[in-house]
Amino acid sequence: MGALIIASGTELNKDILLQLLKINDFIICADGGLNYIEKYNVIPDAILGDFDSVKEDTLKKYKKLCKNIVQFEKEKDLTDTEIAIDYAVQNDYYDVTLICASGSRLDHTIANIMLMEKYNEVGVNIKIIDNNNEIQLIREKLVLKNKKKYFTSIVPITKIVKGINLKGFKYKLIDKDVSRGSTLCISNYIVDDFAEISIKEGTALVFTSKD
Repeated sequence: MGALIIASGTELNKDILLQLLKINDFIICADGGLNYIEKYNVIPDAILGDFDSVKEDTLKKYKKLCKNIVQFEKEKDLTDTEIAIDYAVQNDYYDVTLICASGSRLDHTIANIMLMEKYNEVGVNIKIIDNNNEIQLIREKLVLKNKKKYFTSIVPITKIVKGINLKGFKYKLIDKDVSRGSTLCISNYIVDDFAEISIKEGTALVFTSKD
């Protein structure tokens, strides 16, 4: 069971969005994310935010359709996206996918990526998906399916990630320590049907990306 949170960043490709809507049990719109699903006649399970990004007519329409609408003050300590993640967890969803969570506002994009680390520490698994990237966090092991024409990059977010092992990739590593800020693990790619990343200590972000 997973929760899908639709934020207010760059709109997601229709095919990807509709697939994610099918495979997730709980749909949350964080403010302007509501604009993106209106055209598909989707009624989310919850709509949250200060509503400074959602179209007025759209919000008015959904107030008649959705039972769970919570409006927050514009001056608040959390972003709409973080509020939506908290709401998912309160409803016992610990696998969360964020979409429309990246875009021209790099401050919001980076903040959303860093939320992955914060919530992982309390047992919440967050994945970010946009039109060109899928971002996951790894602490121990991760198995990836080969996606043709996609690159895989590993970005340490702790001071050092110890004992990285890469199997099924063009460029393999065996028990390699990689420091934060290193570009050693950028733009690898999978050559087998599946690949495995394992680490002994530390935390890293794993990007599956296309140009």
